[in-house]
Amino acid sequence: MAIFEGKNNLSAKKMMTHRANFSINALTLLNRVSEPTLETTQIKDLHLDERLFIGRIDEDNNPLFVKQSLLKTFGGSRPSNVGLNFVVDAFTDMKKKFDNDLNLGRINRNAPALTELSIKKSYINPFDSYNQILNTRIAVFKNFVESQGLLKEIHDFDSFTKAFMDYIEYDIAPETPITRSMIFMSGIYSPLNSGLAFEVDSAPYDIDQYKADAYYSQRNFEYFKNLASSFGFIVDKNIPWRLIADLNSPQMTPYIEKTFGFAGGSNYVLAVAFTQTYGDDIPTIADMMLKFYNAIVEYRYRTVIRESASTITAHSSKTVFNKCAKKRKIIRRNKVNPARIPSLYDDGWWLDKYIKIRNRETGLLYNEDVIRSISRNASDLVKTVDRPSAMSYIISKFDNVEHLNGSLFYDITRLEFANEGIGLEQNVKETVQRSVQASNFVVY
Repeated sequence: MAIFEGKNNLSAKKMMTHRANFSINALTLLNRVSEPTLETTQIKDLHLDERLFIGRIDEDNNPLFVKQSLLKTFGGSRPSNVGLNFVVDAFTDMKKKFDNDLNLGRINRNAPALTELSIKKSYINPFDSYNQILNTRIAVFKNFVESQGLLKEIHDFDSFTKAFMDYIEYDIAPETPITRSMIFMSGIYSPLNSGLAFEVDSAPYDIDQYKADAYYSQRNFEYFKNLASSFGFIVDKNIPWRLIADLNSPQMTPYIEKTFGFAGGSNYVLAVAFTQTYGDDIPTIADMMLKFYNAIVEYRYRTVIRESASTITAHSSKTVFNKCAKKRKIIRRNKVNPARIPSLYDDGWWLDKYIKIRNRETGLLYNEDVIRSISRNASDLVKTVDRPSAMSYIISKFDNVEHLNGSLFYDITRLEFANEGIGLEQNVKETVQRSVQASNFVVY
């Protein structure tokens, strides 16, 4: 039996080695696979290249979230177990086939897994995940304000905005995104957030040996992967009890057509069953900034500042500073009504803040001249066209997945550098970054 030692409590070096071993050799446990193999027709590595973004971006790289009105409960499961309606329908028919074959003895009832087909995990509301992340960021922001001595600078919401933007420069990066759009594109987001995926086991994700023993080496898994494929699902290589709908599969097409009256492949489904996030990005940022500010008010509704007082002596008209005399200045902060926030500043102000935030969290890091140019162009579009046009323009400058670690372009660049003997990851990152920056400005 193959040995796979990958799990989360290993050192970074050992983790990389053992994960690579699993990635290369796990599929050799399957029938008719004898050589190191990364993928098969039924089993795909969802960590590989742009597959990472299944169910989270459209063909133009716009971040997405599923329309909750199209979610449906998996039959016979807990009400909380839901998925996109056509995904549930396909699974229901697949389960009927599985149960029938189980009764006919085609499935090993004594195997360590896949002796039944029931939903253990399914759709996770991405907005719940976003709110949790936001609460974490608020805690970090409070610590930042305290540690940097910025409380005395925050008198009201207007003065707060400078401290907030300082925090953006200090802490926000691709690894610590803050906007909903970027969080939905990041590794924080799970395929389960899409409504396209579900799991039939509740095992931990990190134990590679369990995946080998309970799945890849078992006859039940051979049956399972073929069954899944026959109903339009692919198996997640790294979590083999997770299935995700293949929107371009001929086997999934009838279920899509039944739901929408038309089956146009993945682009069609993403257009009708999902919503682009960027349309609400400005209101979301306004709400986020309000929460950050009000959190500071709750944390310290008043701050007392003691300053040296100036005095004039009897012998001189010159002002001198008396170290003993202290002048007290009290800053009282009041919460802001959410209804007032959008009207406090014009579109140009909000767009400028949004652009600077996206610049940090995407890791594209355009220089100040480019940022000013993007802000100016976006403001012009608001005035001459409308805000959606301005937002679409901004998104075109930032929502490019090619610069993210794990994309196909990133991996190709890394390979080219390795072949040329240039091994520094920083060199790869900077080259990819410059290339994507340039491509984003081929037009306008």
